[in-house]
Amino acid sequence: HLSSAPSNGSKLAKVGAVPILLGLAQDERSKIGSKALITLCNIAATSEGRKALFDANAVATLVDILAKHQKNRSTAREEMQEQAVAVLLLLSQNNLRFVSLAMQAGAVDLLVSLCEHGNTRAKEKASTLLNIIREISSNEEECSDSILP
Repeated sequence: HLSSAPSNGSKLAKVGAVPILLGLAQDERSKIGSKALITLCNIAATSEGRKALFDANAVATLVDILAKHQKNRSTAREEMQEQAVAVLLLLSQNNLRFVSLAMQAGAVDLLVSLCEHGNTRAKEKASTLLNIIREISSNEEECSDSILP
């Protein structure tokens, strides 16, 4: 993949490829969706890419992909779920905004289900992401408690 080079991931984000790739990631044909998710994962590895993904409402779209593939299980769809969680993991890094967006989109229940029913790598990624969400949520609560009299 050309997108695996960090400079190319940034370039793809800068030229506006993220909304197009998010649309392709929702494609029912698993090869197209899978390739788009891999590219989005490479883009999410860059700061410019993460910004572009947030600007394109990627969290909600990725959670929708998880929900859609939750209903229809197959090996290809499990791989797409794993890739969607991988992008979400990259978006979650040091980002308070991520947690509220993920919770609004209904990610927690889907991630719990993925921990129970996903393939091994998807389970690991979903579990890691749930831990990040819990950690950030508890840190936010501690901060708000310390500010209030």
